[in-house]
This record gives sequence, structure tokens and C-alpha cells, in this order.
Amino acid sequence: MFKRLLITIYLSFSFVLSFSLNVTAFEMMDKTVAIVKDTVILESEIEQRIRQILSNNPEFVMDQNTQSEVLDQLILEELQLDIAKRINLNVDESQVERTLINIKRSVASKGLSFENYLAQQGLTESELKQSIRREVIIRRVQEGTINRRIRITEREIDEFLESAQGKAWLKPRYHLSHILLPIPETVVDDAPMLQQAQKLHQLLNKPGTNFATIAQAYSGGPNAEKGGDLGWREKDQIPPLFLNQVAALKPGDITSPFRSGAGIHILKVVDRSGAEPVMVKRYKVRHILIKSTALYTDAEAKAKIDSLYNELESGANFIDLAKEYNEDTGSKNSGGDLGWSTPGTFVPEFENTMENTPVGNYSRPFRTQFGWHILKVEDSRIEDMFETVKRNQVVKILRQRRFGDELELWFQELREDNFVEVLL
Repeated sequence: MFKRLLITIYLSFSFVLSFSLNVTAFEMMDKTVAIVKDTVILESEIEQRIRQILSNNPEFVMDQNTQSEVLDQLILEELQLDIAKRINLNVDESQVERTLINIKRSVASKGLSFENYLAQQGLTESELKQSIRREVIIRRVQEGTINRRIRITEREIDEFLESAQGKAWLKPRYHLSHILLPIPETVVDDAPMLQQAQKLHQLLNKPGTNFATIAQAYSGGPNAEKGGDLGWREKDQIPPLFLNQVAALKPGDITSPFRSGAGIHILKVVDRSGAEPVMVKRYKVRHILIKSTALYTDAEAKAKIDSLYNELESGANFIDLAKEYNEDTGSKNSGGDLGWSTPGTFVPEFENTMENTPVGNYSRPFRTQFGWHILKVEDSRIEDMFETVKRNQVVKILRQRRFGDELELWFQELREDNFVEVLL
């Protein structure tokens, strides 16, 4: 159970617990406590990790097994980072910056300055960024490995959808928060109230503003003391006026102020779920992939993809080049054809490039964890993907149920299949 707790802690974006070790900050005679393949783990790393656990979890009680369990966690992290290194798995700098922004917002919402947060963690901002990279890489290694190990059958999906839990999950539901500015019947001119509502709306859309805090301060609704939280409600339990305002919104979106007989309302969609039309834009794409391997460096792969791009610029046929050079064996013979994409099919870098490439055009070379790509968008269309998305979501639910157990099995295999010498 302790290992699972550590995994949860260390892969959390709210509390970053690992960082790039600066050996010069520790004593000259730092004891080696483990050798993991060609990497060593130092005693100071265990001590630093324990300090951070205690800093983020004041109620945590250490026992005689804590040191060995923390060492086991560090060993597993090094083994996973070694996998990432072998497959040239990197993290885009923009993702690191987005995560850093989210951490700063979370810290601000708790009334703590970012500088104080860094001091509590014993980190500099540079070390925090390195820690974020490390955590994202480990998470990607885990997700990629475990998701390939877990197989969800069509029958399992059907059984879930036919179960009581599945039917309840399909019902459209909204989790809403509400601010009401009541307008007494005696008020003739409601312009001042509308102006106040607009100012609140502008404030609510500023980064770091807490909807619940504003609701407690200004709302005259029955749930004001709870921060305006209306909880989860099924679609038919929501007033039509409210439903019309939130129907097209995503989780996190806030409505503009709107009137009713009771006053002026502002709603926030905290979350939503259930069976609703899912209108998505799909793309028909082809690609050329050049992989970097131990025998074919990343620089060589980049040079090769650049030369293919230059050939395309000179008028070469995309399909012909894909059939000859594409290293994606699944699409090579079809000229790189990946068919019609479903949202979430590809890694973020691929999907972002696909969405920003005009129909009929090909992209500039770009990198993903799989190698260097050029993609061509042949067509696009908007479809109601509810059935597909629904089944994909069920796959995620069922996979998540089995993820933890499969992860523990993989950890055991990882330890058994690699050289690890514990000197503690």
C-alpha cells in the first residue's frame, strides 16, 4: 500500500516530490545505497525524498521500513527513466510551462506565494521544472506500457453498458455552481445590478479567481454558503433556462450573466457526464515516420526527415515517399494512410500538428516520442461521434480499474529483469 501511496504522491501535479539532484549540495562523502544498471542512488537522495514526504504530509508516520520503501520507489523510477532514455522519450517544453502555470494557480488558490511553496519543497524553479519533466516522462512510460498490457474486449464494454452502473453513467448529468444576484420587485432600474454582474463575470474569468469564494461573498442564492455548489443533477432536474445556458459549455466554462424572474444568474459548469451528442472534427491523414534508434541517432533521423520534406517541396509525391521511406510498418504499404482519426487517437504533438495543417497540405517535420514525422491532411469532417466516444470512455473506465494491479505486476517484472544491487 505504501508503494501505491508514493506513486500517487510523486505523479501528482499539485505536489512535486522529486527533483534533479545537485550533488554539490550534499556532503562530499555521500554513500551509494543502490546501483541500478549504470546509475547509482545516493543516501542523500533517500533523505531528501523523505524530507519532502514529511513536508507535504505532516501526518505521515515513519517506521523502520520507510527508508527501504523509499529506496524501492527511487529504484523503480530510475528503471522507468532508463526505458524513456532508450526510446528517446522527451517532454515538450510547452507542456512543462503549462504544468508550471497550473501549479502556480493551485498554490495561489490556497493563499500561498509561489516563492514560499518553492521554499517548502526545498526547490528552485529550475529544479521544479526538471522534476515536472521527470514525472511526465515516468507517467508516459507507465501509461504506454500498462495500456498495451491491458486488453478490453467488446464483450466487456457491452456488459458494462448493460449493467446498472453503466446505465446510470449514461444519464446526462451536470455538476453546476451558481451565483444569484436577487432583484427585489420594488426595483425599477436594474442597470446597476447588471453592471455588478458584468464586473463579477470579468473577475471570475481572471486566472486564479475562485468561483466558490465569489459566490460566498456576493450570491443571494440558497447555496451561497456552499460556494454556490448545486452538486450533480440529472438533465431533467435542471430548469430549462439554466440548461439552455450550459448545454454547449465545457467543464470549467462560466456563463455570461442572464436574467430570470428571481434576478441575475451566473453559472459555472464544474463537470458534466452522460449520453449526449459528441460533435467532433475528424481528419483523414497520412504520415511519414523516421525513427531514431540506437543505430540511427536522433540527429540522423532529423536529417532524413528534412531531406524528405525538401523532396516534397520540390514536387515529390507524398504517397510514393511514404511507401518507400515510412518506418511505420502498419501504414507503409498504404502510403502512410492512417484513415479517419478519432480525437485522442494520437499523441498530443501529432494531434496539434494535424489540427493546424490545412486540408490538402502537409506539415513541416515535427517530433513525437515515436520519432520524426511529416503528415498530410487529406480531408476533414464534423461527425457525431457519441457511440465511438462512449465506448472509448468505457474502455478508459475498465482500464483504470485494472491499471493499479497491472502496474504492480510490471514493477515486479522490471525489478526481476534488470540489474539492481542494493547496498543499504
